[in-house]
Amino acid sequence: MIMPAMRSHAVTLSIGLAMWMGCTGEPPPDDPGEPPTAEVTSAATTGAIQLNLLYIHGVENSAGSKTSAQNTLNDLKAAVAADLPALIASYQASHPGVTVTFASASANLYTATPSGIHPSDSTDPTLMDDWEVGDPGCSSKVQGDPCTTAYEWRFRLAKEIHRLFPATAKNIILIGHSTGGRTAFEVASNTGPGGVGTFDWGVQNQIAGVVSINGVIDALEPNRYNVIGAADFIATCKDSDAIASIFGAGVPGNGWCEYAGNVSGVAAADWVGQHKRSRVLISTASCSPSLWTGNSDGSLPFAAEGSPFSVGLNMTPAPGETYTVAYGHSYGAFCHSTITNGGDANHAAAVASAKAQIEDLIFTSAVRVDQQGTIATTQAVPYNGSTPTYAVGGACPAGDVGINPQVQAVGVCHHPGFFDGDDHAITNGWSVGNGTTCNGTFKWSQIHDSNNPHNANFWWQTRSVPTGGGLLSTLPPG
Repeated sequence: MIMPAMRSHAVTLSIGLAMWMGCTGEPPPDDPGEPPTAEVTSAATTGAIQLNLLYIHGVENSAGSKTSAQNTLNDLKAAVAADLPALIASYQASHPGVTVTFASASANLYTATPSGIHPSDSTDPTLMDDWEVGDPGCSSKVQGDPCTTAYEWRFRLAKEIHRLFPATAKNIILIGHSTGGRTAFEVASNTGPGGVGTFDWGVQNQIAGVVSINGVIDALEPNRYNVIGAADFIATCKDSDAIASIFGAGVPGNGWCEYAGNVSGVAAADWVGQHKRSRVLISTASCSPSLWTGNSDGSLPFAAEGSPFSVGLNMTPAPGETYTVAYGHSYGAFCHSTITNGGDANHAAAVASAKAQIEDLIFTSAVRVDQQGTIATTQAVPYNGSTPTYAVGGACPAGDVGINPQVQAVGVCHHPGFFDGDDHAITNGWSVGNGTTCNGTFKWSQIHDSNNPHNANFWWQTRSVPTGGGLLSTLPPG
């Protein structure tokens, strides 16, 4: 069972990432049919670089919210757009001969062009979240086959990219909340029913990166997450009465329950993190109601919002009265819908934090994970004793340089026997060193318990950035 509170508290050893805060802007007027407009354009001298941002909503449950789903990230979209003219002017001033053009748009997958493949008993395309495996008139075997919710989300996102940007559009950054973040990773990585690279959605070469905000990245059915109540996640999700008792009116469709429960987006997020650029924004807070025990944003477990090649390591309670890692950048103590709910007291702070992270990715530090892994001690570490010095990482990818510090590591100290409930995140005793490329070292000294030796588990990442710093420096002109 995940334990939400223990005698020792989980605290991440934060080696590296800082948070930049900004301010919000006013949302633009609602217009679901309006194509993107060029926000900033100046005359090209030696090269013009396109920068295209596409905002993607998450699951909506009511008919009204589905028809206006494109507006859910309007505050974030407006806040970024308000900052970009000055940021682009500064970038152009320091890069003579370079011109940057910027456009943004918002997708609505509920009203987007459907695939035309649907269950025979579901003719309303806005009900795509209801499409389960094996529905009448379908030959689907798994979520991701045509005639399922997963396929339809991916298909329609690709269609929205084609509709909202010309075929010549380059350097698209997908910015998705919740399921929109998951689907963005899947389309960018050409994920099909067989996994990454098994279906060509036709837009991969146009996509430069993905930003997910409270994304449904990992599958929620595995026993590494504990849903409140006696049933598993999918059974709970499909039980309208059970879900309504927690979240009130408006429940997700059964097809979405299968998609979120059985299909993992971890491999898709890892592919984008390794082959393009990503910024995975995760959060946990005291959110009521909550579907989960342990750390969550109310709707998702903290550890389900990222993947191993997402920059950032955060400790969180796990089943078995111990701790595990939540991958990604913790952008604040926000509940799942804080970023989209203008009435939430923390909405402005969530928008400001997410905006700052998007701008940092584009202009300053398109940091990515080069290598990552786990290490377990082979024998208990006595008081004032130390682990070996672990050497991790290697050469930087072509075009990248190491970021200082080059190693980020977190760990859990295991208390033996009956008292394993006292397991805790390691908060002291670290020694971390930089290497000469994208590598480094770390070791841990056990300096907190003079009575007992302890084993430990560690998670680590080595990281790099483009030589020009931000994602913009890697984008081709044209």
